[in-house]
Amino acid sequence: MSVTKVSSAMQDLTDDYAFSGTVSGAGAPSHRNDIINGGYLINSENDTAAVDDDYSIGDLFLHVGEAAVTTSLQTSGGPQGDRNFARINIDTANKQSGWVYFLTNDACQDYIANGKMSFGIKIKTVASKVIGTVRIGLLKWTGTADAVTSDVVATWAQDGTNPTLATSWSYENTPADVDITTSWARYTVEDVTVDSDTNNLACFVWIDDGTIAEDDQLDVSEWQLNPGSTVNAFSSANISVTRDQVRYFLEILGDDIANQSVCQGSAISTTLADCIWVYTVKKRIVPTVTLEGTITDWGCNNNGSHPASGVSYQNISHSSCMFRVTVSNNFVAGDSCSLTSAQLTAFAKIDARL
Repeated sequence: MSVTKVSSAMQDLTDDYAFSGTVSGAGAPSHRNDIINGGYLINSENDTAAVDDDYSIGDLFLHVGEAAVTTSLQTSGGPQGDRNFARINIDTANKQSGWVYFLTNDACQDYIANGKMSFGIKIKTVASKVIGTVRIGLLKWTGTADAVTSDVVATWAQDGTNPTLATSWSYENTPADVDITTSWARYTVEDVTVDSDTNNLACFVWIDDGTIAEDDQLDVSEWQLNPGSTVNAFSSANISVTRDQVRYFLEILGDDIANQSVCQGSAISTTLADCIWVYTVKKRIVPTVTLEGTITDWGCNNNGSHPASGVSYQNISHSSCMFRVTVSNNFVAGDSCSLTSAQLTAFAKIDARL
């Protein structure tokens, strides 16, 4: 197993060939990629102030680091036709940082059966804000399936020493220095053995440099993972399919325009209303439900808009949940109503991620 750099120009030709849709036979490239949203088509949560152990840009990608960073979705200057990419901006000098992507237990079964996995990613840094080396770790989890310790790092290390991982996490490969530049290039880790005791897998990309200046930047895109001894050309589902794949784990409503109706229901008294949210996609597990923003950012429309004084969550399932909304003495029992977000900062989040 080794880390390989593929020239950007050659990889772009390979990627174009893979997407042509006209190639068949033994030489045809595979389109399988088990990393959802690897090209950052979807960014519904858009958490730009990322602390350690925090899902951030791209919804399914977790930030791990020694300190908080600023993360952002970049929409120009990306690889292969200006594809979107994620950026980490180091806010505290000499503090390491990186990204983790988790595979669920069911997604790991083909890897266990095959016995091998291969990974690819495009990486660059930024002129005058240069990071010299990164490392790539393919990790296995032997604890309870789908109950991972999401902060995979127990103790950070620098300059050629890999971080000590949290209990039940271990490296399946031997991470080595990857020298990155200010130009996009693809780096691959191939022919990595997947052990039979694997319950979950994770892809971990982090800054290895021990000397990192404030505002140094790391850019990543085109995450690719597949079973087998070689990595496929990067492949991504179209945006409509990717959106539903992301919604299996995370769904957000009410964050795109102010005064948006989030879900419908009816008043059950003069001060209470029950509104049902049927998810767009059935969730992986019974999710965690939260409303972001202050309670005064929420309201309930029932013959006029009434500010909410309280919201609770009830009957949470894989497919729906109920919001019980409290207002002042204004409702007419039995009338239809809707829960509304009054500000862009007010949105409902249904979270079924690992």
